[in-house]
Amino acid sequence: MTNPVFDPQQPANTSAQPEIPPAGPEFEVYTPPVFTPPEQPAMVAPVPPKPKRTGIIVLSIFMVLLFGTAATFGALFFVEKKHTADLSTQIEGKDREITDLTRKAKESKEDAVRAADLQKQAETAQKKAEADAATSQQCRDAARALRAAAIANDQGKGETAARDVFTHC
Repeated sequence: MTNPVFDPQQPANTSAQPEIPPAGPEFEVYTPPVFTPPEQPAMVAPVPPKPKRTGIIVLSIFMVLLFGTAATFGALFFVEKKHTADLSTQIEGKDREITDLTRKAKESKEDAVRAADLQKQAETAQKKAEADAATSQQCRDAARALRAAAIANDQGKGETAARDVFTHC
């Protein structure tokens, strides 16, 4: 190690000047370096702890739960909407069936009333036919009696039979 105090300065151009021996002592004197205390690192401020992310984590969990809940309720909404549409379709079908059955019931009642009227008319016609049959039976009997009197050539019976034919026939 060289000491700048004892080292002669070098000239700018060494080739132009002859080398001159230094004009100092022949031996270099050893001087111990000045004691400097070892370097201590400067007081570094302690590293602040990482900021806690509890709020972000809680907010993230809340958002995930919120989206999950929204998705669940959205799915339930669409499922129930479809179910409601199916039920509405079924109700419309049942309403049509009820309308058809009501109309058929009215028609059946009308048919029953018509059938009852027809039955009454048939009974009336039957009674009339029975009465006519009884009358025609009497007419037949009178006609037979008239024929038998004409064959027997009995004038008394013939007159009575002729009167019966005129009254019954």
